[in-house]
Amino acid sequence: MKHVVVVGAGLGGLTAGALLAKEGYSVTILEQHTVVGGCATTFKRKGGYTCEVGLHEMDAVYGDRVKETFASLGVYEHVTFVQPDAFYHIATDELAFTMPHDREAAIEKLVLTFPHEKKAILEYFGLLETITREFEQLMTASWWQYAMFPFVFRHILKYRTTSTKTLMERLFKDETLKLILNANVGYYSDKVENLSFLLHSLAQHSYYSGGGWYIKGGSQKFSDHLASVVRQHGGEVITKATVTQIEAHAVTYMHKKQTITIESDIVISNLAPAATYALADIPYHEKRQPASSILTIYIGFKHNLKTVYGEKPYASFFFKGIHDIEAYDAMLDSAIEERGFGFTDYSQIDSGLTSDPDKSFGVILTTDFLVEWQDLSKEAYEQKKAMLLERFLDKLELEYPNIREYIEFAEVATAKTIQRYIKTPNGTAYGFAPTPEQFFRIPQVKSKKRENLYFVGAWVMGGGFSPTIMSGKICYEQICTT
Repeated sequence: MKHVVVVGAGLGGLTAGALLAKEGYSVTILEQHTVVGGCATTFKRKGGYTCEVGLHEMDAVYGDRVKETFASLGVYEHVTFVQPDAFYHIATDELAFTMPHDREAAIEKLVLTFPHEKKAILEYFGLLETITREFEQLMTASWWQYAMFPFVFRHILKYRTTSTKTLMERLFKDETLKLILNANVGYYSDKVENLSFLLHSLAQHSYYSGGGWYIKGGSQKFSDHLASVVRQHGGEVITKATVTQIEAHAVTYMHKKQTITIESDIVISNLAPAATYALADIPYHEKRQPASSILTIYIGFKHNLKTVYGEKPYASFFFKGIHDIEAYDAMLDSAIEERGFGFTDYSQIDSGLTSDPDKSFGVILTTDFLVEWQDLSKEAYEQKKAMLLERFLDKLELEYPNIREYIEFAEVATAKTIQRYIKTPNGTAYGFAPTPEQFFRIPQVKSKKRENLYFVGAWVMGGGFSPTIMSGKICYEQICTT
């Protein structure tokens, strides 16, 4: 029986470890944090609050990309998924628009609102579907399809270096429509001009075709279930285990002040390639740039917001003073407090995040960059967080009058916070920046520098739940067929 050591218990490592353990491999997962999951975690606060770190919506929970994996690992029997009523809501000075999850409903509403753009809207949704279909073919392509790449995958080839902003400018004339279609760009990237249209197509189509879903009780439930599958099949999941060295057939880690070395036939790393090769003492230079980060404000409300304010959107984006995607991108060059923001109101769904049904939980989020925090003293860092909390609560009160009255606790997490907990470059949860230049690559899960070394996670296919889970599945398949 081959022994597999997984370094890092993000969703990629947990998925690969669970699938391999179920297949009969001896699996040990080593995680430096106190809990598994990477950013797919929660934490507790007084008052009965479970604070969601990573997930607002997971795409296509019952779609073809993850259905087989979830069924195999018993996810549907042990994890409850809740679907919000809509994809997202966007509000600016001039408009308020709620985007449906369903593709046909979204097209119908957009055409009704922008009849002069009907042809472009239909072409846009057709492109999302076509590009997704070509990528699905590419994942299982035979040699002759690769040989005929320009013909079989012509849309991938055509748009491989196209930014989402470039496509928007080519296809649409209405600036408001462009902004609506990119309201949730922060799910994937910072600026619209920095986002590969191929990734935009894959991600948005997945939501439109399969809906968005939340894990009841928080994403930790999902991560913990994957860890339980490893343990049920004889594997180990060890937290507070900091890996210090990766050798050809052994991994050394620190745990409870002890240095422990375990033998390994195969090593799977959930870390960034540069960090992995540094542990393996293998020369490596990374040319690709890491993605941006997120500023998050976690808020516990002593009253249920749905009871106080009635039915409101679950996931909203508020862009005051922003009229088009040009202004949106320019906004990200301004100070953090000047940026638009998203607000997820978990009271609008059966989230399971509070022990008291009369309370609720919510999250404010906006794009963040580690460089904005790096050189601050501890005092200046805390002062800046306090200032941002007040500024964003001021903005939230414009949408939810007197909301401060209902706040029991609120705390700010920055790019520096994320880096402290998951040790990623730039404090990112998204892996490499999904720019047109960096996004389109065949997923490389097998190392070219060491025979028995594999990679999973956001650094393989991109950030988010589905891509990291899929990286784990691909890694599992490659190991089983080698």
